[in-house]
Amino acid sequence: MNFTSKQDIQAPAEHIFRQLSDFDFFESYAMRLGAQVERMDVFTRPQPGMCWSIKGHFRGKDRDMELTLDSYYPPDTLSYLCTAKSLNATVCFDIIPLSRAESRMKVTVGVNAKGISARVALQSAKLAKKSLDRKFDARMHSFAAAIGDKYNG
Repeated sequence: MNFTSKQDIQAPAEHIFRQLSDFDFFESYAMRLGAQVERMDVFTRPQPGMCWSIKGHFRGKDRDMELTLDSYYPPDTLSYLCTAKSLNATVCFDIIPLSRAESRMKVTVGVNAKGISARVALQSAKLAKKSLDRKFDARMHSFAAAIGDKYNG
């Protein structure tokens, strides 16, 4: 199952990419939400292969996942691979400059099931795909607005 959202942001592509690749901020944000985050690599600079182990309570269950930076091409593309017990996901951010002061952020999330129970859950989610698409787009709109506010504020 795939989700896609395109959001125009009143900020240059470089600013958006810096916000998306602020790994320390996202680590601390996840910890504030109650997740345990452990960096698994030894890289000192951002590069593909950076990896985090994330453990937390989500939707009534304890969840473990591994998040790996798959591609890192400033200021255009940033993508992650997420591996969990029953699901694999890819998350890709593409930033397209529209002008010096405006850019478009395209977010694509692909989710694949590993086992039968996850396949059943994804089939159920497909029945509510339009609703999930609207929620995803609304979240990405809020996220994009926050990035724009940081630049303009």
